[in-house]
Amino acid sequence: MRLFKLIQTLSSAGGAIAGISILLMSGLILLEILVRSTIGITLFIAEEYSAYLLVIFGTMALAYTLKSEGHIRVELVLSKLSKKNKLIVNFLCSTIGFLVFILIVYQAWNHFHGSWASKETSMYYSKTPLWLPQLPLFIGSALMALQFLCLAASQFQSLVKTDKEKTPGNLE
Repeated sequence: MRLFKLIQTLSSAGGAIAGISILLMSGLILLEILVRSTIGITLFIAEEYSAYLLVIFGTMALAYTLKSEGHIRVELVLSKLSKKNKLIVNFLCSTIGFLVFILIVYQAWNHFHGSWASKETSMYYSKTPLWLPQLPLFIGSALMALQFLCLAASQFQSLVKTDKEKTPGNLE
């Protein structure tokens, strides 16, 4: 359970980082607008770094949103199922989500590591090492995979508990 608590804490930290990135992105765009309209010059990095901050926001918020049940769910089919069947479907969906995000983590790592090893830089004026904006993609995807794992484990525990509570005279 300590591991689950750690994952929950990391997911919350990812949500906080996502919020900070939105604030930074908004500030950077506002600064670009002010500098352009008052002085008539550009910062040269506003567009590029706003895109990087958007990636940070999008990936770091995933696990927090799953933890806080903020993702959109269509309950049309689930509302027709018994409690046990809902648990089974939710467990299977969480397991599939975990497996999909394991693949995403693998690809994000390859992308990050390739940029790191080749010392690839952006094509913009800043020549930012591309591994810097790619790292949050890997971290956010890994957090999402871990959050799916926590969710699946919790749903599995609920499923086992439901099976143990059933008595022969109280079947759904």
